[in-house]
Amino acid sequence: MTSHSGQDNSPQTSPYRDEILAPERVVLWRDEFRRLCLRVDGEREFVDLRALAAFPISGRANLVSFLDEHGREVALVRDHHLLDPEGRALLEEELGRVYFAPRITRIYRIEETFGCSRWEVETDRGFTIVEVTDREQIRMLPDNRILMQDVDGNRFEIPDTTRLDSKSQALLDSET
Repeated sequence: MTSHSGQDNSPQTSPYRDEILAPERVVLWRDEFRRLCLRVDGEREFVDLRALAAFPISGRANLVSFLDEHGREVALVRDHHLLDPEGRALLEEELGRVYFAPRITRIYRIEETFGCSRWEVETDRGFTIVEVTDREQIRMLPDNRILMQDVDGNRFEIPDTTRLDSKSQALLDSET
């Protein structure tokens, strides 16, 4: 990966790879090709990045990792909610795309067939069928939260099982 100044910004030459950066040291923007870009300390620029939350499931740590096109970390930023408004909005958009997970609001039916669990559900995006082949793809988390991944790699979330209607809760209790 090269910067706009032509410097090599690979992790081997990145002075930031072992440092957690404060948000005031970082500026985010999209270039003319809509690629995510990051500038540190008004000097070093990185282009064509991917942003990932350091602890996406728990959401407890407030760290975002910026990876180059080879998946190597070039910067780690703390307190990303304190970025300037434009950078924060850009990062929230980027993370929203990476961690898109429709919320399940109602469960109509759960059937087991040949080791595959088939869920007919209503989500905040509409009705869908979720097929899960491995129980490990259904993660029970604290605060009555469930994350699941279907056979195609799509993610779904039940933010709080206690907020589901009684029929949905009964189906869920019989499944878990």
